[in-house]
Amino acid sequence: MSSLPNHVDVAAYVLGILDEDEVDAFENHLAQCRRCALDLRDFAQLPDLLDEANAAGLLSSDADERPDGRSVRSMLDVVSLDRARKRRKYSLYAAAAALVLIALSSAATYGVVSSGGLVAQDDGSPRQTEVARNSVDASGELVRTNAETGVWARISASPEPWGTSLEFEVKGVRAKTGELVAKSRDGKTYPVATWLVTADDAEGARTGEAVTIPGGLALRWHEITEFAVRDKDSGEVLLLLPTSD
Repeated sequence: MSSLPNHVDVAAYVLGILDEDEVDAFENHLAQCRRCALDLRDFAQLPDLLDEANAAGLLSSDADERPDGRSVRSMLDVVSLDRARKRRKYSLYAAAAALVLIALSSAATYGVVSSGGLVAQDDGSPRQTEVARNSVDASGELVRTNAETGVWARISASPEPWGTSLEFEVKGVRAKTGELVAKSRDGKTYPVATWLVTADDAEGARTGEAVTIPGGLALRWHEITEFAVRDKDSGEVLLLLPTSD
């Protein structure tokens, strides 16, 4: 998308409609701009607001109204194994968000969100050593382990009017920053979740404790070919989870 003035980028950043370069530029700007930091703080409960609108039927379930190939909901979670999971980011295309804000403006409370960039797709694929369950239905669960990297993950999916909601569990990641991405049938890669691996997390990885992270995509389940757990800094693929065998 075309570049916007940085102060205007706050709303686009919250809605998840900036591209990777724009996200990086905005986050660099945000670190030095008190005005944008205050504006961002004003978006406190946007995920809850969107859930309310969805429950009230304010978001259309017509698949034809979805923007093709754009993530509706993408969350960045910075998690530690000694803390409760924290939801930090939803994204929604602008038309639906505008409808929500108009319909529920009297009850709206907003919060701080954060986003991470998407690194280039690594062509290398680690060898998969254990496959539990794969599903091509509207909802499903994937479980895989890669014995070479020691990474285990489970993805539970549920259909939503806007796409697919996910619950992601992972353990064994020893990179500084981990990320989950999804690949669509047209070959595009979408960020789903990003988390920081602290010293406590590394200890949890050794003891087998999993991190649980919520997420979502505008894509339907049948439009997703695979998920990948990656080292966000290097792009190394630590685990692949195909949606079909």
